Amino acid sequence: MSKAMSVLVLGMMLILVGFASAGEGDTVITGIVYDASDNFVVGANVTINCNGNILSIDSESNGQYVISYNNNKCPLLSSFSAIAEKDGMYGSSSGTVSHELTNFDLGIADITIVPEFGFFIGMLTMISAVSVFFVVRKDYGNE
Repeated sequence: MSKAMSVLVLGMMLILVGFASAGEGDTVITGIVYDASDNFVVGANVTINCNGNILSIDSESNGQYVISYNNNKCPLLSSFSAIAEKDGMYGSSSGTVSHELTNFDLGIADITIVPEFGFFIGMLTMISAVSVFFVVRKDYGNE
């Protein structure tokens, strides 16, 4: 199932079910955690920061996470960031609480996580390239 379809299905579920756990005046931030192959990631630790208010939860069996804030801590039009981590993989996303529904406000942020090791390899490659540039430059300067 494509990400767009997943978000659409998730949105429809939210509207139909009405999030029984969300009280009047709450903000719900939700999304799905994927790996680089678009598979759901189960048990990823997801941390949401909305206006400096930080909450964490683990993703469910379908990769979904749902976090509920009191509306005065994360009101409509607030920006939020979402970070997911699991087994050396990391990903982040951001969004805006932009959907005002009957009983709660809604923000959606899907997250794709990839191995953090790739970041370190990229940094080593960049450092090596810069080092080679200076070594080559120095050798040409001595001729």
